[in-house]
Amino acid sequence: MPEFDCQETKRHVHEFLHNELSEAEIVEITAHLANCDSCEGDYDVENVLNNVISRACADMPPQDLADAIMNRVREIQNGVAH
Repeated sequence: MPEFDCQETKRHVHEFLHNELSEAEIVEITAHLANCDSCEGDYDVENVLNNVISRACADMPPQDLADAIMNRVREIQNGVAH
């Protein structure tokens, strides 16, 4: 298992936020974040960014926009140019 210094912590912060690490790795990163302001700041930025992306992806586009996009895709597939 890697030693979770700043480089390793920053490399794995995304997986940490998405619970994709082992229990031991989570414990190591949590301990590092508690004692390192730089990595904690990076974690905070990544956490905010993930929340914004999650909210943005949860919103459905207006139906007329979705229809226009799908119509254009069909036109492109059928070789119709504008």
